[in-house]
Amino acid sequence: MLIERLKTKYSTDEPIFLSEIFEVMNNFSRPRIYQLIEDAEKKEQLVRYDRGIYYMPVKTPFGVSVPSFNAVVSKKYMTNGKDIFGIYGKGTIELNFALSTQVPNTVEIITNNASNELRNIEMRGRKVILRRSFVPITALNVDAYTLLELFRGIEIREYTETVREKVRQFIRDKNITKEQVFGIATAFPAKALNKMTISGAIYELK
Repeated sequence: MLIERLKTKYSTDEPIFLSEIFEVMNNFSRPRIYQLIEDAEKKEQLVRYDRGIYYMPVKTPFGVSVPSFNAVVSKKYMTNGKDIFGIYGKGTIELNFALSTQVPNTVEIITNNASNELRNIEMRGRKVILRRSFVPITALNVDAYTLLELFRGIEIREYTETVREKVRQFIRDKNITKEQVFGIATAFPAKALNKMTISGAIYELK
């Protein structure tokens, strides 16, 4: 019963939050839902990934499948496929804009879903740093936010021609405008906009 309903909305290996299970099974009591989850776990139809997170596994010759760590943290803290409410932070931004070649061991996420300004959590043995966003991140400002976050952390001496070209390409690809940047810039430390101006990136905006 539970699995049949979940299959109408979710794919195998897709993270499913407990709140989503409650919604799908909203005509059942909470105790009954927990009982159905436990039954499905015993049959290996549903697997607990972490606290409050489940998935429907695929059985392979190597054992039961596991969703990727990035897929889980992305859905929980950045996007549910419909709304956007977070971005990857410093380490990933530096990697994407050629400031670094190293994939960060600890994932940093800037999200609307952080209860504190800074919080360290662990998920399946991996550390995650959660930072509360300066302003609510949405589909309308996510690219401008990413740009300001880049300049908040960068040093001007690091702004090489390679980085400059990455920034130009990002602005072009995402059609980032001055209006989008200035609309949220006041929520950031002043140095973010100052460095955008010194670097010349501000003049690349539409």
